[in-house]
Amino acid sequence: MDELSPLGRVLRGVAMVVATGTVQVMAQLALSRLMDVIPTPKFSTHQTSYMILHSVLAVLVLMAGHALQVTMWALLYYDWGELGSFAHSFYFSLASFTTLGANDLTLSNGHRIAGAVESAVGMLMFGWSTALLVRVVQRTDRDYEK
Repeated sequence: MDELSPLGRVLRGVAMVVATGTVQVMAQLALSRLMDVIPTPKFSTHQTSYMILHSVLAVLVLMAGHALQVTMWALLYYDWGELGSFAHSFYFSLASFTTLGANDLTLSNGHRIAGAVESAVGMLMFGWSTALLVRVVQRTDRDYEK
């Protein structure tokens, strides 16, 4: 069981939020580099194919970032030992991160706020990813119009 003081729990929560945001920034940087590596041929006859490639790769990079974020939270839950297996911890984390919620699994009263914090962070991260996807699509459209 967790032996941290209330302040320690808050600080651990802040650390998890910072770690989640850091992974999101790393995914954003990877996406930016990838978009630079895969150029958009201005006069290609396969412009639609490049647009699809850019969009699909952007989704894959951002989803990989989200998978890592969910895994970090799952490792925290697993370390607490409340949900049994890592599979249960991962499911709970994924359900919390996507704001779906896992009705069949619950954390103890001392830890339940973590699931709510993860949900709030997950909403922010998906919103951030949506903004990045819009940017990729706009950039791709702009490159094709030239």
